[in-house]
Amino acid sequence: MIADTKEKLGTVLVIDDERGPRESLRMVLKYDYEMFLADRVDAGIKLLREQPPDLIIMDIRMPEKSGIEGLREIREINPNVSIVMLTGYGDLETAQQAIRHGANDYLQKPFDTDEIQEVVKKYVNRTKLQSRKKQAQEELTKMTQSLSREVGKTNKLTSLGAASSELVRDLRNPLTIIRGYLDLLTYELKEKQEATSAEMSEYLDQIEHNVDRCAELVESWRALGRFDFSQMQRLNLPKLVNDCFRDAAARSDISFSVQIDGAEDRYEMLGERLQIKRALQNLIDNAVSAVDQVSTPSITVLFCLTQNEIDIKLKDNGCGVDTQKLRWIFEPFDNTATIEKGAGLGLFITKKVIEEHRGSLEFESRVNEGAIVTVRVPQAHTALGYFSSPESMVQS
Repeated sequence: MIADTKEKLGTVLVIDDERGPRESLRMVLKYDYEMFLADRVDAGIKLLREQPPDLIIMDIRMPEKSGIEGLREIREINPNVSIVMLTGYGDLETAQQAIRHGANDYLQKPFDTDEIQEVVKKYVNRTKLQSRKKQAQEELTKMTQSLSREVGKTNKLTSLGAASSELVRDLRNPLTIIRGYLDLLTYELKEKQEATSAEMSEYLDQIEHNVDRCAELVESWRALGRFDFSQMQRLNLPKLVNDCFRDAAARSDISFSVQIDGAEDRYEMLGERLQIKRALQNLIDNAVSAVDQVSTPSITVLFCLTQNEIDIKLKDNGCGVDTQKLRWIFEPFDNTATIEKGAGLGLFITKKVIEEHRGSLEFESRVNEGAIVTVRVPQAHTALGYFSSPESMVQS
């Protein structure tokens, strides 16, 4: 007898009190999947705890505990495993109830062999993808927490020194790995030509957005203190802000508006485009986070001229910041930042970037009254005097 050495595509747990359907599913699927069978909900849950499957196929009508009751228990144990319910003729309403309680799909008995193979393949792949996404998210969270802990150990005043430079250099490798991992998941989804759910797409988008954000923070951190005079150019600030708003609008349903006093071309500064855009994007992203729980969120940017300087006021109607905490708002890893909302580097880096461009950054806020962030930078013709020579860049 030749042993079956074919690599299994996944693990399937069948919970059904009727022997016929259990054995039929085992016979149909055993060549491609590792099969576990149970005749009661409790027995199935025991197997679930011992050997987490990629897919559970469960009958709705069973003695002792129904499939609906089993569904609720399984979802408490494992919210990500795919579950397909089996239902007899006339149980359509019950099957729809199962969907509302967290089942992914249902099939009617007697099932078609080709249909069951297609459904099993689809939902086994779904669970594997969910597991890999969760792992990628956990890797990203661990990396962010590690960065916070390690830099937090150093003196805040010396955090731009050799120790943090080494840390940032080390951070680039896991960021690259996570980014590649995300690209792999996206590629495999396209190769399989399977439609993704809105939840799955949002999850991938969030991972991609946060990885990109971490990568930008790393690059901004590394660039501090290494102002590149050769990259200086005239920047149209209203255009940059609108670009940032377009990026933010793609991820939210917030009302954005830009108000400009006078002609747009008067609002030009001299600076490194990438650094300034990152700084503005970070301020807007912070505002987006602040209005997350507001019923009618809005963010407004006001442009005006003050003598030879450009004032940019960014207003939001979000949660605001306690006045006692405002004094620490620009400190790296201050206690107003959380892992969920960011590493606590954003405003610190943004302020440094603005100051390197001979500007200033101010933050006004009260709890539940929103916030006003004021960026003040010299107009391009004024900045030419500051940056006319590399030696002028060295200024306290």
